[in-house]
Amino acid sequence: MNTASLDISKAVRSTLFDRVLIFLLVFSIYFEANLPYLGTASTPFLIFGFTFIYVAATRIKTLLRLFSGKYFIASILFAVICIFMETLHPFASYEFIFRYLNMTLGIFCIAVLCRDRAAIDVALFTFVFASALQSVILISGSFHLLSGFNAMGFYDASRARIEAFEELFLRGNLNEISYFSSIGAMMGMIWFYYEKNKWIRWILIVLTIPSILGVFFPASRTGALIFFASSLIFIYKTKVKISKWILPSGLLILLLVFAIPDVIWVRLASLMHFSELQESDSRTKVFAAIISHIDQYAFTGIGAGNYWHGWAVSAGITNRFTTDIAMAAHNAFFQLWMYWGAPALLAFIGLIWVFSKAVHRNITGDRIKSSLFIFALMLPMIFLFYHSFYHKSFSIGLGMLIASRFWNLFDVVDEENPSNG
Repeated sequence: MNTASLDISKAVRSTLFDRVLIFLLVFSIYFEANLPYLGTASTPFLIFGFTFIYVAATRIKTLLRLFSGKYFIASILFAVICIFMETLHPFASYEFIFRYLNMTLGIFCIAVLCRDRAAIDVALFTFVFASALQSVILISGSFHLLSGFNAMGFYDASRARIEAFEELFLRGNLNEISYFSSIGAMMGMIWFYYEKNKWIRWILIVLTIPSILGVFFPASRTGALIFFASSLIFIYKTKVKISKWILPSGLLILLLVFAIPDVIWVRLASLMHFSELQESDSRTKVFAAIISHIDQYAFTGIGAGNYWHGWAVSAGITNRFTTDIAMAAHNAFFQLWMYWGAPALLAFIGLIWVFSKAVHRNITGDRIKSSLFIFALMLPMIFLFYHSFYHKSFSIGLGMLIASRFWNLFDVVDEENPSNG
């Protein structure tokens, strides 16, 4: 998409209603499992549906311009390849492709709404706020239970994790909660780093600390890994002397050491105990089964419907303890590869490359650029540990990214020059 040819004024402003919609979309995503459904339609799905109707009715020319750009074309091409590959297999099911298409429409609805930096700020702040609220609920409902458990290894810690969260009011996948707590925590940390107003900095501290703890309380090893990796990348990209990060890093480590129950550390530490993982970890069992059956799906896949209809169970892609129930791959790349073979996998990698061209790489000194850079970087990291390639929160992050280019929200710089960072 050639943003220069659009000649869109940077004076364009989002409306109050636009910003309310953005807030509702982000907030509802965090609490989707706890919000009401209309039949099979979740609350976020309904809000996204309303948003699409609203945008189509009031900003149709802008939406059509976005639909003519390379990002939308690449997104639809990927979906077409998946649909074609799915038709080749028995028990054809297009449910996941439909979800992906919903996410794609969401991306461009967000791109229409985020017409200025203020709208993007609403989205980023809502990530921080919703993550903090989710984390407070999570911590208050599980701390006393987790603190009462003793675990001698990964198996004990995993059982304690299940028991502690069985009765928790906050529903949802624990790994997913950790992943999206890490997004809120990172957005809060970046905002705090750039913010000059003291009272806003205190608000950000109050919101970001629970979010950081919320990354760890679900005892998700991969969630913690994504958070630490994203933090290190941000520190590197800010080009600030390491000495300035020593005190905040030390305080963060002390907070984690004293606030996180021991049973969580036992489970997280299992990453270093490979022999124990081979015996007790379902994720390790799943990856072993995936690799051992690569000859069956390498070229054309086995189909999404066929995967869940019985192929995954027969291939051993199950929990260690419920071997008659299929599991997902814990990796979006492997999941797509198994569903629709090499064509879909290559198309997905190509799609990531196309969207990566929208990322602002010269982020030094700009809070929103930094936030969008880290958000965009976190998505492929999440894909390495999470099978879903169509989560609604991805719509928000990628939508903000496309909006920043489409509406030309930043000064034009030579971002290919290495001297610019």
